[in-house]
Amino acid sequence: LEQEAEVAKVDRSLRMIAQAGFRWIRQQFPWEDIEIAGKGDYWDHRWNRSAWTKYDDIVELAKKHGLQIIARLDNPPAWSRSVGDAQGWSLGPPDNYEDFGDFVYAVVSRYRGRIRYYQIWNEPNIFPEWGDQPADPAGYVELLKVAYRRAKEADPDCVILCASLAQ
Repeated sequence: LEQEAEVAKVDRSLRMIAQAGFRWIRQQFPWEDIEIAGKGDYWDHRWNRSAWTKYDDIVELAKKHGLQIIARLDNPPAWSRSVGDAQGWSLGPPDNYEDFGDFVYAVVSRYRGRIRYYQIWNEPNIFPEWGDQPADPAGYVELLKVAYRRAKEADPDCVILCASLAQ
C-alpha cells in the first residue's frame, strides 16, 4: 500500500480487503522510505512532506476498516551502510544494528496502541533479502535481539515476530 500515491485508492483497497472477510494485513514499513536522507531525518525531501504521512494514512485507514496490521520492518537506507546501495547491497543489513534499533523504536513509539505486531525483516536466509550476501543466521539473530529490545522499550505490549524463512 505504501507504493500507492492516492489515499482514496488505499482506502478502496482496504475496504475491499475487509469486505472479502480478511481481518489482517501485512504491511511493509521500509526503513529506507521513512528515515530517508540520514539518521533522524524523517522528512521526504523529494515531496517536501513528512515521510510518515503515507504510513499514518495506512494505519488510520486500516483502523477505519477494522483491519489489524502486521508491520514488516526492513529495507535499510543507503546511508546505514558504508557500501551504500552498491550492487548486491540494496537490501543488506545496516553496518550498525543499533541504527535499525532506533528505527524500530521510532516506528513502534509512533504507532503504540494502533499496531501491536511487528515482523523483523523478511526471509533473511536468501540472497535478495540479506543484500545478496550469504545467509548469516547469527547476524539475523543479533539484529532481531536489538529490534526486540528497542520495540519493547517503546511498547511493552507489542509482539515481535521473527522473519519468515524462504524454502
